[in-house]
Amino acid sequence: MASVIGGEAAFIGSLAELIELNWSAVDALAAALARMSRPGDKSRLASFLKDHERHLEELAAIAHELGEPPLDTAVRPKLKSRALTHGIVGDRAILEAMRHYEEDSCAVYERMLASREGLSDRARDVLRQSLAVERRHREWFSEQLDSRQGLLLLPL
Repeated sequence: MASVIGGEAAFIGSLAELIELNWSAVDALAAALARMSRPGDKSRLASFLKDHERHLEELAAIAHELGEPPLDTAVRPKLKSRALTHGIVGDRAILEAMRHYEEDSCAVYERMLASREGLSDRARDVLRQSLAVERRHREWFSEQLDSRQGLLLLPL
């Protein structure tokens, strides 16, 4: 594999950040599935969960190619997902929280693709394909939030 010329350590750091974001999204999506009320939303979130799990496998393979140790699922981060699992309720609030995960993921994928030369073709393809998936996720969350603007109930 072609290494990241002069910046492999920085790339590995960004890769670790991306892996952490995906673990957080997996945890948040699992929590969201238990709280969403619409079956269609649950189905979509379940497919997004599978996408993030696939991204983790692909990112782990890239890390392995760079000689990084395998990911240990027992010590995966649970930082951002705590916000979703401790107090956020209601479909709209959950959709908003999940949109933020997708925005963060898109930003990291975009940054990695824009600033890294010397990536292997395989790594670049994985990053591009994953970014396209994350953008679709983000778009779906945004569309759902836009379509449900009038559904916010205020106390009288």
